[in-house]
Amino acid sequence: MRDFIETSHFNTASLPAAQRFAAWRESMSVVFDINAYDDTTRDRCYAKLDSFLLDDVVVSHCRLGAQTFLRDTRRIARDGVDHYQLHVFLSGSVEMECAGRKTTAKAGDFVNLDHGETFASRTTDYAIINLFIPRRRLAPLLRAPDSTHGAVFDSRTGAGRLLRDYVMSLYRAGHAITLDQAPLAAEALLQVAALALNGVIIDERDPPARADHALLLKAQLFIKDTLHAPDLGPEIVAHAMGLSRSRLYRIFAPCGGVADYIREMRLRRAFSDLISQRHAHRQISQIAYGWGFKDPAHFARAFRNRFGAWPGEVRANSAETVLAARGAEDLPAGDIKYAFWIQAIA
Repeated sequence: MRDFIETSHFNTASLPAAQRFAAWRESMSVVFDINAYDDTTRDRCYAKLDSFLLDDVVVSHCRLGAQTFLRDTRRIARDGVDHYQLHVFLSGSVEMECAGRKTTAKAGDFVNLDHGETFASRTTDYAIINLFIPRRRLAPLLRAPDSTHGAVFDSRTGAGRLLRDYVMSLYRAGHAITLDQAPLAAEALLQVAALALNGVIIDERDPPARADHALLLKAQLFIKDTLHAPDLGPEIVAHAMGLSRSRLYRIFAPCGGVADYIREMRLRRAFSDLISQRHAHRQISQIAYGWGFKDPAHFARAFRNRFGAWPGEVRANSAETVLAARGAEDLPAGDIKYAFWIQAIA
């Protein structure tokens, strides 16, 4: 019997009207603060997402009501989510402010968001195909990986059309993609996405940012690049950044502290490897050592405390075990595995 990739289905239509907006907002609180324009848009809120996990890329077909999205510096510091969100508008439109730059997109346009940068938007009712891609997978393929936030390009010509055609084909075939096929399908997606983004004319000026926010992002990048080092800690980070320990602790205060941030990123990377077919041949202890944990038993306890399941359970059953432990499968709107994937992939 062949094992197929995981799918997730969320639909507020099964909820009473008064509960729909709250359920949708809660599920996407892993990335954005979401609000309705007013009582009218809140009362007629709808959200339908059909998603699947393609190796460590989340692919979703979304039909959503008009609303606003916000990702500010406090949220960026707090949640540690560090993806590119690349999506094509099938219908509807959006007005956006990306790190201080204003732009718009409409049906037929691709939009790329960098979750390490601030973002605010106002949408109409719309439908999109949405990709959440870990930075570590896509950034090495990009000509200017830190300058694509808010990039908008046409899906009807050139490389944009190639990307749209592949994304649409992936979505239609998602239910039939097997676990052993997923890494190759994801790699092809990354290559086509990079081809399209590298052809976009972008503004490479540094976006406006507060000094502490810029330092925090730089320090977080250093940590993510050094997670494999077992001795990584505040002293090493402070020395590498040329900061005093007190300054380092201050800029990491919104994240719960430097040590907590390092542990969280290590656990997320380990989770991502455990659910990835590319790492199926590796022992759990090898994954733990690979992300800087010195003791597999300590890693297992920390992992269970964070995700609600042992590493072996997650490897055997992927996110379903974790969600069952949290009671998330009982949500009347369907499951929220897609939201958990977005938070966990790193």
